[in-house]
Amino acid sequence: MPSDRGKCPKCDARLMSVNVEHVNVVGAGKTYKGISYVCPHCASVLSVAIDPLAISGDAVAQILGALGKG
Repeated sequence: MPSDRGKCPKCDARLMSVNVEHVNVVGAGKTYKGISYVCPHCASVLSVAIDPLAISGDAVAQILGALGKG
């Protein structure tokens, strides 16, 4: 049975890579830095998430600020 793993659900192109775009994610009255994963063939959005690198960078800045080192 053929697998659909690694294919765009819209255009059925095989995905060897995806494009990443920066977006804002709004929820619970707050805005977070986010990323969307986009098919490079048809530009369909595959997924959106809060940017883990931005979150970890913000956490480090807050910790350094609290320690008086930022």
